[in-house]
Amino acid sequence: MEDQKRRKLTKLADKMLDAHDKADALSNIETGNEFGDTIGGILDSFAPLDLSTNDYIEKTKKAISLVKTNIKLANGHDNFDIDEYTEDRKILSNKLFVMQSFLGNKSHEVFNKQSLQDINAIYKKHNGINKLLT
Repeated sequence: MEDQKRRKLTKLADKMLDAHDKADALSNIETGNEFGDTIGGILDSFAPLDLSTNDYIEKTKKAISLVKTNIKLANGHDNFDIDEYTEDRKILSNKLFVMQSFLGNKSHEVFNKQSLQDINAIYKKHNGINKLLT
């Protein structure tokens, strides 16, 4: 029984690492700021009011990608706190890991209103920072 759980957890961890690698590869693609805003706006316009857990995960990945971009852009500038941005990325990555662990269970606390507001606040902060950096 323990061996089955271990194998299942290993497979889940491998899938998560693979997805994270793919997200990193996508975040390394250089595009203009307007392109990202346009695509984000189009995708947001089709989003239903009641988001599924997958939608929350995708939005969190989008926020992580934005924070990573800001870290790269802010590197070498004295006026931008890269340590704070790294901490924001860690917070989002931790929430993403928990979301992926409780996929489909919207009643878990990671999907509660306060948690999602925290994610949104980090996203809005970094969206403004990104506009300053680009």
